[in-house]
Parts: sequence; C-alpha cells; structure tokens
Amino acid sequence: MNSFLTLVKKPLQKTLAKVNNPIQHAQITVFYYVFLMNVVKVGVLIPSYLAEQAYQQLGFSVIGLAFILFIISFLLKKPEYLNELIHLVLILKIAMLIGGTIFYGGNLTLLTIQDIFMVCMWSFYALKDKWGFHYAWIATIPLFYPIIVQGAVYMPLGMSEFSSIPFIIVLLINFFIIFFAHYFYSNFLYDTIESKEKLYVALEDANKKQTLFFSNMSHELRTPLNVVIGMANLLIDGNKNKEQKENLDILKFSAENLLSLINDILDLNKLGTGHVKLEAIPFQLKELLDNACAGLRIKAMEKDLYCRLVLSPDLAGVNVLGDPTRLLQIVFNLVGNGIKFTKKGGVEINVRKGVAEEGKVLLHFSIKDTGIGMSATQQQHVFDPFTQADGDTTRKFGGTGLGLSIVKQLLGMHQSEVVLMSELNAGATFAFDLEYPLAGEAIQPVMGPRSEKPDINVSDLKILLAEDNMMNILFMKKLLVRWGITLDVAANGFEVLEMMERNDYDLILMDIQMPEMNGYETTMKIRELPDLQKAGIYIIALTASVADDVYAKVVEAGMNDALSKPFKPEQLYEKLQHVQAVEA
Repeated sequence: MNSFLTLVKKPLQKTLAKVNNPIQHAQITVFYYVFLMNVVKVGVLIPSYLAEQAYQQLGFSVIGLAFILFIISFLLKKPEYLNELIHLVLILKIAMLIGGTIFYGGNLTLLTIQDIFMVCMWSFYALKDKWGFHYAWIATIPLFYPIIVQGAVYMPLGMSEFSSIPFIIVLLINFFIIFFAHYFYSNFLYDTIESKEKLYVALEDANKKQTLFFSNMSHELRTPLNVVIGMANLLIDGNKNKEQKENLDILKFSAENLLSLINDILDLNKLGTGHVKLEAIPFQLKELLDNACAGLRIKAMEKDLYCRLVLSPDLAGVNVLGDPTRLLQIVFNLVGNGIKFTKKGGVEINVRKGVAEEGKVLLHFSIKDTGIGMSATQQQHVFDPFTQADGDTTRKFGGTGLGLSIVKQLLGMHQSEVVLMSELNAGATFAFDLEYPLAGEAIQPVMGPRSEKPDINVSDLKILLAEDNMMNILFMKKLLVRWGITLDVAANGFEVLEMMERNDYDLILMDIQMPEMNGYETTMKIRELPDLQKAGIYIIALTASVADDVYAKVVEAGMNDALSKPFKPEQLYEKLQHVQAVEA
C-alpha cells in the first residue's frame, strides 16, 4: 500500500516543486487527486457495462478514461495551464449535464445533483473573479429544464412530486443562498490571499529598505568613529602629559563604548531580519576560549576583578566545526555583562564535556559572576531587548540591555537556550549547552593575541589611499607618517585608475563606499589592466559596513584583504608588514 501511495505522489511532488504560489499548489493537488478518483470511478463502471452489454455507455467510459488520463498527464507537464484546464473541464462537465438532461430524459438522479454541486464548488473556489457565479448558474439548468418542459420534477429516493410553482420558488431561494454563500466566501478567500501576498511584498520591500538603511547608518556612524578612536590612539601614544593622557583615555573609552552600542544595535537588527547565518569553520576550542579570556581578563582587572577559565581536561586539543565568531560573541556578552554588574569578586567561565552521539561533542557552559544578582521578577524580562533589571540598574551601571537579547537569539540559532539562576545580591549564573561536530586537524586561526613576530620596516612601501572622507584622509596621513610612509590620495575610483597609470604602488588601501565609482568596481577595473604587475597590486579593503556579505563581495571583486573601521593602528601595521614581506 505504501509503495502504491509513493508511486501516486511522486509525479505530483515533481510538479509541485516547480510551483511557488500556495494557491496554485493547493489547486493542482486537489485537481490531481480528483481526476485520479475519476479514473477509479470509470474503472468501477466499465465491468458493469460489459456485464450488461451496454456498449454505448462502455464506449463513452473508455473515451472518458482516455480524456482523464490526458488531462492528468498535461497537468503534470504543464502546471502553468491549470486555469485553462479548469475552464475546459467545467465547460465539458456542464455540457454533459445539460445534454444528458435534454437527450436522456428529465428525471434527476443523485449523481446529477452531486455533479451540479461539484461544478459549483470548482467554479467558485478554483477560479477567481465572477467565473464561479457564471458557471454555477449555467450548471443548474438541468434542475429547471424538467420543470419547464414537464411542469414538474420527479425526485429520487421515492420523494413525492412537487407542484411546479412552489417548488421553483423554494429551489430558487435555496440556490440563491448557495450561490451567495459560495460567492461571498470565495471572494473573501481570494481577497485575503491577495492582501497577504501584497503585505508580504510590502514587508520584503520594507526589510530591504531597513537593511539598506542600517548598512548606510553603519558606514555613516562608524566612519567618524574610526577617526575619533584612531586620533585618540595617536595622541595617547605620543603624549607624555599625565593629565592630557587621562583626558584622552576618557575620550577613547567613551568612543569605544559608543562603537560597542552601535555594533549591538546593528547585530540586533541583523538577527531580527534573519540575515545572520552560522558558519561552519574548524577551530580549536581551548585556543579560542583562552584567547577570549585573555582579553576579558584585562577588562576585569580594570575593576580589580578576576576572570578565570575552567576548562575540562578532556577538551584540550578538541577541534570542532562551527562558528567561532558567534561563540565569542556569546561569551563576550555574558562575561562582559558579569563584569559590568560585579563590584567585588569576578567571573568564572566553566566548560565541561557532555555525552553526545558519535562524531559530535556536547559542551556545557556555565558563566558565574559575584555581582548584584536579580530577583525572580527581574529575570522574566532580562532577555528582552533594551531591557535591564530596572531603571536604577541602568542609572548605576549604564548599558542598553541589548547584550542578553543578542545572546538569546544566537543560542536559538544553535538550537539551544540559556538558563539563568540568580538571586538578589548573590550573583548570577548563565548556563547553556552547545553541540558541535568534531573537526579534523586543519584548524583556522582564531581571534586573540598573536605570537611575537620580527619587526619589519614598512617605510619603503608606496601606498595609494582611495578615500573620499577628509577626516579619514587626515587621520591616515598622520598615522602613516609615524611609520615613515608618504602616501598619495585618490577621492574616487576614476582618480585611482588615473594615478595607477602615472605611478607604481606597492599597495592600495581601498575604501568601499566612494562616489562615482566604488571600491568593488575600481578593483575589478584594476584587475583588468593590461600591465600585469599593476593589475596584480595588493589591495586591502577599508569598510565601515557590518553587512554579512561584505567580505564575500571583497573576495569576489578581487581584493586581497579587508580591514573593518574603526581599526586599531597595530592591526593596519601588521597587514602592512605582511605586504612588505610579500614584496621583499
């Protein structure tokens, strides 16, 4: 039986795979199974006609069976002609009803009445607009023809004869009710579906506009912050005045807090619109967490707090396949939250191994702090965006309440959830489980402190900066002058190409968003230059965008590397050293 059902469903599933419209999906499914039932009906009648030697009916049945099989085959091959097939079938069915009534007597049978109601159903619900009404009233002619010709109608099942006038009145009223109900509900159904489709299109359009807005806002907000943080770094490094250095530290701290807030808002937007996808990258768990805790420990020490990692010994050397960036984001948010709300003590990150199926590893994370804790009431809302325990908490400790909301959504993407255990003035513990497939030996580098490398002099590099923002140009000039580098500046892609023709460069620092010709287009033009040496120049993209597809576009355009604004001077210096080593 199951094999028979599979055989029946298989051709339908292939056809439905080509159809995106949900209404057409339903119509094709119903149409297909109705006609399969018609094959069964004809198959049941043929033996009876043979036994009774009713050869005329047998001939009609064979012709009907061939027609049904043709309709099914045509539907499966050409589903886009569904409406035309419905019209054809309804016209033929109505013709058969009217012809049967006129040429084969006027008495009604249950089959005739059923056929009339099936025509009404198909015409109202399988076709839009007023087709349902038109086909339905034409299909009722077999009901009225006997009355008009004979003056009365003989009903099946031994029902008594009705006099014509009262019967016609009752019949008209009943069919008016049927037509009105079907017409009203079918119109309501199609209007609702069309409204839903229009709303879906409008939401998609709004979603695209929102994504574009946040992408532009990311660029417009992060670009000036790049200058503020970069200039603060330059001034701090070269300033020996203690009071001025303290003021600059405050400036830098405030700018970095503002950057953190912007990043959280952008992340929350991307998570809400479903634009965040988990990657599958091999990484070493211990190395990743060690590096993460090294950075968090510095943040904790600023408040005289501890930050320690307790990693189960059986996890040392374990390589997993997952998204290290999102795991770091979860850990940073939870530990950073613990440090923020802790005055004395610190935060402990405990990771132990659980029981998982073969080829996978289950990790039990527990992040415990000795902070202010939360009441049961406060815990109910702490994962809502822009929500903290209460207004007093916000005033004392700052923040927007976005971190825990982001954690909740990221864990949801991992098919996990966070469990909070806390009491007022007794700290808080956030626990969650993550399951990863085990990876091989090929490990991608992870974020964290890099090993010491010999210092490489970069002062000989000839650099072209493609940038249209004057403040960024000023900052980059001051930064590169400190490393003994003089650079040329181009305000757009056309100027880049002109300067490439006149000069030789070792490197281009390419801003992505420039007027007239952006960084992607400019890079593709450079890669097409006839001079192979110039066409192969090393290009580093500079971008303030946080869109997920930026780095994919950077690679696609032919750039060699990317640096996200705002960046730290040492990040750029390390990339320049790499270019110098390649050039040497």
